Amino acid sequence: MPEPLHRPGALRPALEGVGRGSPRAQYDYARLINGPAWYRGAAEQLDGWVTLHGWRARWVTVPAATNEGSAFMGHIVLVWTVGRHTYGVGFHDVSRNNRTLDLELLRSIRLIRS
Repeated sequence: MPEPLHRPGALRPALEGVGRGSPRAQYDYARLINGPAWYRGAAEQLDGWVTLHGWRARWVTVPAATNEGSAFMGHIVLVWTVGRHTYGVGFHDVSRNNRTLDLELLRSIRLIRS
C-alpha cells in the first residue's frame, strides 16, 4: 500500500502562490509580473507555451536577480491575455511540481463577464 502524502502530525512544506490581473492587456511580461515594482532592467525568462480553455498562456520564469520587489520573484508563472485583460498565476520555486500546480490552477479558472 502506498504511503500517504501527509501523515497526521507531520510538518508539511509551505506552498506560496501569487495571482495578478491587469485591467488592460499587457504585452510586456515584466510589467505584468512586477506591477508597481517594475523598473528598467526588470527581466524574465520566456519558457514556452501551453493552451487551456482556448487561452494561449506563456510560461515565464521570474529570476530574483532581475525582479527585486516583485510578488512573483522566484516563481514560475503562466501569463495569458483574454480580451482586454492580462492574467498571471504562479507558484514559488521553479520545479516540475510547480508547473503542474500552475496548470491545475489555470485549468480550474473560469472567467465571467459582469
